[in-house]
Amino acid sequence: MYACSPPFTALLSLISTNVAGQTKKTTVAAIYLIAYCAGLIIGPQTFRLQDAPHYVPAEITIICCWSACFLDMALIYWYYSRQNRNKAALRGQPGYARLENQEFLDLTDKENPELVYTL
Repeated sequence: MYACSPPFTALLSLISTNVAGQTKKTTVAAIYLIAYCAGLIIGPQTFRLQDAPHYVPAEITIICCWSACFLDMALIYWYYSRQNRNKAALRGQPGYARLENQEFLDLTDKENPELVYTL
């Protein structure tokens, strides 16, 4: 019954730690909340009276959504790991210099080579 609350909170914290830039962070959080609300609206519509008592179409929808979530998390993990390796290699190059006051430049996560994604 309460299976969505912990992942919802965990993904909000991932957004706040892995997305840099104030405008981008706000936009990503807004898109996430809109998608979450759309799911809350659509989800109950899959439980139709004619499918009672087993609600097979609803169960298939739930399994497909959870599978998509696991696939999405695996892809995010792979992508963030790859980006962390690339950024570490960039920082390790001779001649790399960190910008002064870089934390106040409002760089996005793609622009900031010092940002390490949380896995």
